[in-house]
Amino acid sequence: MKNFISIIVPAYNVGQFLSQCIQSIKNQTYDNWEAIIVNDGSTDNTAQVAQELIQNDERFRLIYQDNGGVSKARNAGIEAASGTYLAFMDGDDLWQPTFLCELMEAIQTKSVDMAYCGYTHLYTGGLRRGFSYPYASGNILFDVVNGKTQVHIGAIVVNKNLIDQLGLRFTEGCLVGQDQEFIWKLVSKATVQAVPKELMIYRIRSGSAITAKWNWKKHIHGFYGFKRATEYILMETHQGYNQQQLTQVLYKRVAYKLYKIIWRMIKNGYGDDACQLLGNKEYKTYLSYLDTKQLKLVDRLKYKIVCSEKGFWWKIAKLM
Repeated sequence: MKNFISIIVPAYNVGQFLSQCIQSIKNQTYDNWEAIIVNDGSTDNTAQVAQELIQNDERFRLIYQDNGGVSKARNAGIEAASGTYLAFMDGDDLWQPTFLCELMEAIQTKSVDMAYCGYTHLYTGGLRRGFSYPYASGNILFDVVNGKTQVHIGAIVVNKNLIDQLGLRFTEGCLVGQDQEFIWKLVSKATVQAVPKELMIYRIRSGSAITAKWNWKKHIHGFYGFKRATEYILMETHQGYNQQQLTQVLYKRVAYKLYKIIWRMIKNGYGDDACQLLGNKEYKTYLSYLDTKQLKLVDRLKYKIVCSEKGFWWKIAKLM
């Protein structure tokens, strides 16, 4: 079916929020869609809530898997999808009613592979906070890698044929940063149109990845994801980008990510583990790509402390 969208909804223990998520899908003014809810081995009432809300509505499908994480759930949804386009929505998030309509209109009007919009954080208690980043269109890889614009996985509609041609899937077992790894890879190939409106609502709740206690063994996966994305992007030449410049930009961003993780390891008392990482020649090579002249003064100081490798300055770092 032309311009048919498959909405993929991974759901793990979101019974408390799933009804609002599903209702926001039903409220879409664009009606040419299917929604695939992937119950990721939930131990609460997620499956029951889903069954009750989607019964007698053939636009919805509910599939089950043993708990394997959000990446595995999204990949299962991609495999099950029959749409020409894909959209991703977590089971505790929401869309404004015109989300699909406005993004599909942008794709059709500009003849691009993908459209994205802005988003709003929704906090416990109902407080909302919008995020304003420059909205880039066209070839937006540099904008995304450098953090000049933000593309949220729940705020895109993308051509499924492109996803399949590239063999793109979410990295299973990746605990942090799997979304951005996917986005980096995607925008290195996709033509993109921005819709400069906050049409997606990202719920911030206790226990979510953004509020959970910091754990370096979990957050190092963010570095791994950036590293994998960099290797993927540099495997071939990309039209519209200078390859040498592209290499430098990617390596600098990966280096910055690694530096920030090691700094937080030092701050949180993981000094011995930080020493082991700094003893890895490959990681040290990545750090060497960081252009300290472009860092803020405080970051330059932190970088020098990181590279001092333990001792007095690492003790001082815990107090900063």
